[in-house]
Amino acid sequence: MATYVDAATVALRFASTAVDASGAPESRQAEPVTPRSLRDAMGCLATGVCVITTLADGNDVAMTANSVTSVSLEPPLILVCIAKTARFREAIIESGRWGVSILDASSHELSTELARAGRDRAGQLERVLFERGRETGVALISSSVAHLECVTTAVHTAGDHDIVIGAVKSLAQAGAGKHPLLFHRGRYRWLL
Repeated sequence: MATYVDAATVALRFASTAVDASGAPESRQAEPVTPRSLRDAMGCLATGVCVITTLADGNDVAMTANSVTSVSLEPPLILVCIAKTARFREAIIESGRWGVSILDASSHELSTELARAGRDRAGQLERVLFERGRETGVALISSSVAHLECVTTAVHTAGDHDIVIGAVKSLAQAGAGKHPLLFHRGRYRWLL
């Protein structure tokens, strides 16, 4: 015979069962907010991994990002956060058009390569299969779970990053059998 419980009971049961490895109630200590502690705390939030692409002087340039999110469904807007110190920042701001390729679970090496600081700007995607976006002409990674083409509508400075907001001009998604690459606590992960 099935037992039925309401959502409040389930929530209370889950909230009251946080324990550490020994079975003791889990405790959390407040700690000073530093760049490292903030990075570690935000690393607890699993995110998707994307490659952002644009054109600079006719060359494809790209960077790995996980600070990408939707902003609005109507009108369709998304954002990406880019460090002010990133070389990619100048390219995306000057171009005003960019692509987002949401990486699939097999793309961790590509993500790592495009996250590496100081790499050559020339030929960044020469070993990557991509297609050109019809709306923007930017490179879109062919193996991605989904990709979007955007045109910049606003750039906002926030601390040591710029928030680049883009109007989504086109998008495409892979079939349901493709799984995204995830990043959690400083490591790549994937769905089973």
